[in-house]
Amino acid sequence: MKSIFLSSIILLACACNNQPSKKVDVDMIENPATASNPNAESTNTTEMTFESLEHNFGDILEGQSVEKTYNFTNTGKNPLLIDRCDVTCGCTVPSYPKTPIAPGEKGSIKVVFNSSGKSGVNNKTVTVFANVKDGNIVLKFTVNVIVVPQK
Repeated sequence: MKSIFLSSIILLACACNNQPSKKVDVDMIENPATASNPNAESTNTTEMTFESLEHNFGDILEGQSVEKTYNFTNTGKNPLLIDRCDVTCGCTVPSYPKTPIAPGEKGSIKVVFNSSGKSGVNNKTVTVFANVKDGNIVLKFTVNVIVVPQK
């Protein structure tokens, strides 16, 4: 039992290299929620209002790429910080602002879908992680990919 405990201490010491932690200057998102007040809101969150959260591309031919720009406004009182956009597969590529969006300013998220190797109805999502109340917003699109038989 003693050797396992000592090994654990050695591994922990090696993992941190006995280096003092470095101070990193970043904007932090405060989370004031507690067990007794789970609905407490952060003072650093903001609101992101989209013109539309969903889009239907209709029918396209297999191999075509289509794109949609989702326009939004920071309707909150703090700068909007988009951390990342997660997609359901590699056929969808989002582009989003990497700099803060001031209150009242507009921005956009461009989504490109490549239909190569796809067929039929495709329902895709793009999850936007930002300093909004719920932590993320989900954008959706549908496209029907028609495969033309080779002659």
